Order: sequence, then structure tokens, then C-alpha cells
Amino acid sequence: MGGVNFEGWSPIRVYAGAGGAPLVDWMRAPPGATRTPFFADGVQDALFHPFHQAFRRQTPLSDLLEWAEASPGLAPSGIVFHVSRCGSTLVTQAFAAIDGHVTLSEAPLLDDLLRVETMRPTLDPALAIPAARAVAGAWAHPLRPGLGEPPRHLVIKCDCWATGYAERIAQAWPETPWLFLYRDPVEVLVSQLQQRAAYLIPGGPLGVNPAGIAFDDALAMGPEAYCARSLGGIYEAMVRQFRPERTLLLDYRQLPSAILAQIAPHFGMAPSPEAALQIASTFAVHAKHPNHPFAPDAQRKRQQASPRLLELAAQWIAPYYDALEALRAAAGNASVHAAGSRSEAHEAG
Repeated sequence: MGGVNFEGWSPIRVYAGAGGAPLVDWMRAPPGATRTPFFADGVQDALFHPFHQAFRRQTPLSDLLEWAEASPGLAPSGIVFHVSRCGSTLVTQAFAAIDGHVTLSEAPLLDDLLRVETMRPTLDPALAIPAARAVAGAWAHPLRPGLGEPPRHLVIKCDCWATGYAERIAQAWPETPWLFLYRDPVEVLVSQLQQRAAYLIPGGPLGVNPAGIAFDDALAMGPEAYCARSLGGIYEAMVRQFRPERTLLLDYRQLPSAILAQIAPHFGMAPSPEAALQIASTFAVHAKHPNHPFAPDAQRKRQQASPRLLELAAQWIAPYYDALEALRAAAGNASVHAAGSRSEAHEAG
């Protein structure tokens, strides 16, 4: 074991220092940092406190890698892929509610490492996957302070476009089960056009272009068509990357009961009766805004769809949604909820 010791420290950013040398920014993360709907919000909330602002470290990336080799944290129990607005935040919030569970929900520093050529071009690509493993392990380290007990499970939720680079995620964690979560195309498209995510804006800063549409073409086709085609690219990637030996396919309508009945067993979890109650307590609130109750919206979204949106969803997304439903049926994973049930209420991410 080398001389590095990062007990109680968690990496929050990998960046290029002077001359492009990769550096890691560390903080003394409170346990609540990984219980928020999104990782970035938990880190940002912590940094509002002077203690967490003051106690920071910046080190070479090699120190993180050395620390991971000497004292690795948990490997992920499960990785969540999704198509956006489909219940993925509900899934991670359910597991985050359990003591001993750590969730990393759309952590930007993991995305930066897994899309290293685009997001961290000065970093040696050969280091990106070991660094991603080291980052995740550090957040699920047995000596991370304030957890109350050593963590037993780590769940990583990827950004919705991450299915496109699932091969790289499989290299990072070759033994980890996957969840593929998707939803009716019209409901997702309506939700995105009502509150459009940054990656659905042509030329956005994230460098995401799921359908590979040229910038000028994107401007010419307008936001509705661009969103439909981009979402279709995400659904298509899910069909292409489906691996029956490791992947659980779920439709949004199967939530929330599938969290305990199917997802937890697939991820190797056996929640106690008390933990099951903690999980169930998350079903009554809005996944992204836990201070608000949930409200059913699936039927409303379908009613709000214009004929133009229905046409776009049918043309660009529905063929891949139908393919996912066929794969799910072939796996014998029938829906546990009828359409219009309470499960459709959860606004999702």
C-alpha cells in the first residue's frame, strides 16, 4: 500500500490542472450528499456550508487511482439506464432512503470520465475507466463518515444518453446488473417539450447528440422534430444494447411495485421489512421534488399531445418502444399494473 490516505474524503470533480495534468477535487461529503434526487444537487448543497467549502483537497489523479487500489470501496450492485421522464429518479430515491445504501444519480464527474474524449480531452483515455471505478468506489467506501454503518449497496443512475456508451460502462463494471427503464413515447415527448432538458437543445454544452443530427439540420427541423428524433436515438440505443443475461427491462407502468418485487432482487438486494417500508415511503412523493406529493400525469400528457407530436412520436420513437416491449414480453416480464393505475402518477427523470 502506498502512502496515500483518503479516509473520509469523496471526489467531486476531475479536471485539467496547469499543463493539462488531471487533478481531483475532494470534499468531506456529508451522508446526505448522495440522498438527493441528483448527485450535483447534493454536492452543491453541501458546498453552501463553510465547513465543506474550507475542507477541500486537490490532488493528482494518480493519488485517486492509488487509493482505489489500496482501499477500494463497493462495486455497484446495479446500474440504471433510462430514456428520461420514466421513473429512474423514483428508483434511485427509493434505494437512497435505505440505511447502508449509496446512490450516485447522474453524477457529472462519472459522465465526464466515461465520455472522456468529449468532456476531458487532455486525460489519457486509458485512465478513464479505472478513474470511474475509483470515483464510484470512493463514494461507497466503508470509512466514509456519517453513514452510520458500512455501505452494503451502491446504485449508479446514468444520464439518459449513457445507453449509447454502455460498452464502456460494461468495461468499467463487467459484473454489475443493469436496469433499462422506459416509458410511452408520447408521454416522454410531451414532458420534454414542456420542460426541455439541455441535451435536447441543438449545440448544447454537454456535447450530446443522440441521433447524430447536424446543427443546421437541427435548427431547420424545429424543436418538436429534433426532440422526437433525439429521443428516438436514445430508445434505439437501448434496443441495441439490451443484453438479456444482465438486463432487466421495465416499463414505467410497472412502477413503483417493481422496485421491491423485481429491481431489488435483480440488484442482489433483500430489503428487510423495515427497509421495505422506507422504500415504500418514497412512493407517495414527487421523485424530483420530495416536498411535494405526486400527481398522476400520464393520461394528462397523452391528452395534451398535439396531432403533430403524435405523428412524430409514432415515426421516430414508437418503433423502438415497441421493440423494447417485445423484448420484455419475450423475457416473460409482464406488466404488474394496468394502464391508468396509480403507478403512472410518478413524474420521473
